[in-house]
Amino acid sequence: MTKKYEVLVVEIDEVVEEAVVLLVNGVIVKCFASYCPFKIEVGKQYEVEFDLVLPDHDFVVVAQEASAPVEMIGGGFSCVLYGYLDGSVFRSFVDFPDQEIHYEFPYLNEKYVKVTVGRIDVAF
Repeated sequence: MTKKYEVLVVEIDEVVEEAVVLLVNGVIVKCFASYCPFKIEVGKQYEVEFDLVLPDHDFVVVAQEASAPVEMIGGGFSCVLYGYLDGSVFRSFVDFPDQEIHYEFPYLNEKYVKVTVGRIDVAF
């Protein structure tokens, strides 16, 4: 079961409507709105689910503590997430269950890691 999180919509891109900037758990993050059956508005709160789109290889390494759990890469959707790999759950600014990171990198279980993601999908 995927956990839902309360978010505040900070910005909606004027050109790419699916590009949304959200505030969740005190963290600002740019996401791709993969499912949004209704019109969303800046300044309003919504309950959402998050999912990661991961590259095919070499996307996770052991990390040191970071100043922020999310670092955006360039102006697109790619970013670096920092968090703890807890079995099948990657715990960052939110919990990402069932990402299968632990299957490809079992030696990183129970470690603080840096994960490079293609994008973070959000479903409203």
